[in-house]
Amino acid sequence: MKIYVKLEAPFEWARVVGSNVEAFGEVEDLQSFPITEDDEVIGVVPGEWVTTHTVNLPTKTRKQFNQALPFALEDAISEDVSNIHFICPAWKAAEEVTVLSVAKDKMAYWQTLANSNRLPITKLLPDHALVPFHEVAECSLAIDESQVYARHQELGGVSLDTSLVNVWLMEVPMASTIAVNDEELTQQLIDEHPNRDFRHWPFGNKMRHWLEYPIESDIDLWGDNYRPHVSRFNTRMLLKPLALAAVALGLVLCYDVYRYVSLHREIAKLDANMLQVLNDTIPGVQGIEGGHGRDFMEKALRRGQSQSVERSVHATLADAAKVLRRLNATVIELTYQNNELLLTCVLADFSQVDALAKQLNSRRTLTAKLQGSAAEDGKIIATYSVKEK
Repeated sequence: MKIYVKLEAPFEWARVVGSNVEAFGEVEDLQSFPITEDDEVIGVVPGEWVTTHTVNLPTKTRKQFNQALPFALEDAISEDVSNIHFICPAWKAAEEVTVLSVAKDKMAYWQTLANSNRLPITKLLPDHALVPFHEVAECSLAIDESQVYARHQELGGVSLDTSLVNVWLMEVPMASTIAVNDEELTQQLIDEHPNRDFRHWPFGNKMRHWLEYPIESDIDLWGDNYRPHVSRFNTRMLLKPLALAAVALGLVLCYDVYRYVSLHREIAKLDANMLQVLNDTIPGVQGIEGGHGRDFMEKALRRGQSQSVERSVHATLADAAKVLRRLNATVIELTYQNNELLLTCVLADFSQVDALAKQLNSRRTLTAKLQGSAAEDGKIIATYSVKEK
């Protein structure tokens, strides 16, 4: 899809799909154009700022042509040619070609408008370049209030005041058939120029009407020097999902840190309980530093049993600790026999006895069985056998 947007007020726009104008309108400012990601954006500027010339220079290369062009048009342009931007849409060596000229400061102004309003304009056209051609006419005249847009297949286009139409016709060959969109203007021109061929063709007086006909124009005023540098990605739109992603990542990291700290606290608590159990049941464990109780128990178990322990007691306890912590269960005794850990826990009430067994079994790495439970001194004491699956 193509969307044509005017860079100067009134800020009209029209979206074209094929040769059909799908939508059109007018906006308050340049930032309000309804441009989508699928649109090829074409800018339209007032043609009165663009002058068309015909030249024939005996040059063999485009570089030679570009160097000689300002001097060739020096007498045809009222200001210093060093301040003029030249565009030659279809250059051919040593042949007559059409050249357009625009003041450099005007080009820089349009470039700034595109950049500052984030308009990714790929092509820039004068408004008269949109005037369509009738199949039997070499020239078209479109009138819009006091403005006339003229376009000739060989002479190019021009935007001028209605009072200057006769002056422009002096440059048009007498044999050219001219299509005019206004019936009153057509009759006026026929009366004033009875030897010319004027024909009424109601192709409309607005940009959106002209776009209903196939537009074949190789004009692009940007050239190589003024094309705007506008990315289709809106920085503000990009920052919003990035900010949300950063917040989500921060929450995940905070939760991971919380889990890490809480798990290590629970493991430390279990380690302290284990050291106490070791001190009470196995001689010679005094002086073991915190955090080494599991290593000591594993070594003691390996020395005291004929078969090695398949999985470390540490890993089993670390996994069971997550469940114990959720139920605020306290381990008061821990022993290892027949490849199983026997955990004696203090619970809040009898409802937690089965709940603890179920939650231990819900772990993918554990299998747990209730060995027995009883009430002692107002507390619920339960013993479980826990082993790796």
